[in-house]
Amino acid sequence: MAAKVDHAQFRLIIPSQTRYLNLVTGLAKRASVVAGLDDATAAKVSIAVDEAVTNVILHAYRGEGHHSVELELRFTPQALEVHIWHSGQGIREDQLVLPDPSEYIKHPRKGGLGLLLMSRFMDEVRFRADEDSGRNECCLIKKIS
Repeated sequence: MAAKVDHAQFRLIIPSQTRYLNLVTGLAKRASVVAGLDDATAAKVSIAVDEAVTNVILHAYRGEGHHSVELELRFTPQALEVHIWHSGQGIREDQLVLPDPSEYIKHPRKGGLGLLLMSRFMDEVRFRADEDSGRNECCLIKKIS
């Protein structure tokens, strides 16, 4: 049984390079277990975090590896929160369009399911731009039941 951590948080800053994704996903999975989630749910959180960070690297930064991606994991009694910050091209919530899985099966292509997986695996997915700092945030929340 994993020990619960109350109101703890920590940050990780990585270069915007896909070679660091295994580090991020491993951390997300382990943090999920520490937060009290079962292994199957922890794997889903890990996939959602992988998709979010991959989107930042490939889309917000257009694959440019000299930027940084900052992650903050927050443990509360109610949830595990994963905040992902970057200063690349942001996305607004009113621009989000989740793909229709049945259409995707009819017309398969590489990529395009990240937002759908994030929304299915997490309880909340939020995007926000901070005009003052020029940074964008993706917040992924998984409730602890």
